[in-house]
Amino acid sequence: MIRDILAIVGLPILIWAVYDVTRKTLLQRRARSGIDAAAYGLVPREELDARRAGPPREHDDEVSRVVEAAWQGAWEPAAAYLTDAGEDWELRWDRLQLLAEVAAEDEQWLRAWRANRPDDASAVAVHAAALLGRAWEARGTAYANKTSDQQMALFAELLPTAMHAAQEAARMAPRDPSPWVTMVTAARGLNLPHKQFRELWDELVARAPHHYDAHWQALQYWCEKWHGSQPDMFAFAERAMESAPPGSLLPAMYLHALDEAARQRGNAVYQGRKVRTKVTEVRQRLALVSADDRGLPGVRHLLAAALVKGGRHTEALEQFRLIGRWCGADPWARSADPAREFDHWRTVAALGAGRPGR
Repeated sequence: MIRDILAIVGLPILIWAVYDVTRKTLLQRRARSGIDAAAYGLVPREELDARRAGPPREHDDEVSRVVEAAWQGAWEPAAAYLTDAGEDWELRWDRLQLLAEVAAEDEQWLRAWRANRPDDASAVAVHAAALLGRAWEARGTAYANKTSDQQMALFAELLPTAMHAAQEAARMAPRDPSPWVTMVTAARGLNLPHKQFRELWDELVARAPHHYDAHWQALQYWCEKWHGSQPDMFAFAERAMESAPPGSLLPAMYLHALDEAARQRGNAVYQGRKVRTKVTEVRQRLALVSADDRGLPGVRHLLAAALVKGGRHTEALEQFRLIGRWCGADPWARSADPAREFDHWRTVAALGAGRPGR
């Protein structure tokens, strides 16, 4: 058996592989003892904050005022908040999602908005996204075989309603890609075949070719747990990366694909020459993204995870330093104790990088 392995991979490669696995195992064990975080340019463990992916944004006060007004039954601030986004489609979707989350809990203000402005496509778009949110909330995040019949029935009931509302919003505002994002998101739950999904996708990218959240939703459609496969998912992620203009977050789709693959196959997916090359390209292209891009903090977590789990400890440590004390993002957020998971992997990065100060 050993002779056969040597014949295939060669002795030097086998020695390196054994050394690499041994080193990673030792780092994992050493990480349990912790480190002096400050010595490595990291914030102390007790200062870690799992409430969000990055620091609060400057407009959080404005968001609070809009949400509070909606709770009080006033729809006008919400309408103005969405209108003010103009044709910044990413910002519009971000704000629309927020309003949809509020409406999913209490839609009295949204009903008043629609009654007072029946021809306002924005109100219909918010309604469609709220219905979609309720559908996914009803279903939950577990696999289908661990989801109750009652949950699936409610999911199946709400999804077509959300799709219909999104179609209505799209007719009312033909330039707006937001209803198409809702439709693309609903498509995987409705089990639309590839041909129909591609038709929706073509309509969406004709309006917003580099829409980040839209690409993330499409990536979910193409993953193997829904309607694609790992090759489909990675091919989609690589096309997104290739099409992205300088300064775009879209190259991070490759990190999302790696994260999804790791959930199915384990951390071995972070190994290999092609993955290393692609992650390097992603890192270089993300360096061009504006520091105030609202999506960048969350992406840094995925990049740090890909680097440290790929054995690139010095590069990973650099990302952990940039992240600071915020650890409320995937992949750590899926853990029962996100701060502990985050601290473990940044400790592995620090130990693997070498002595403090390097």
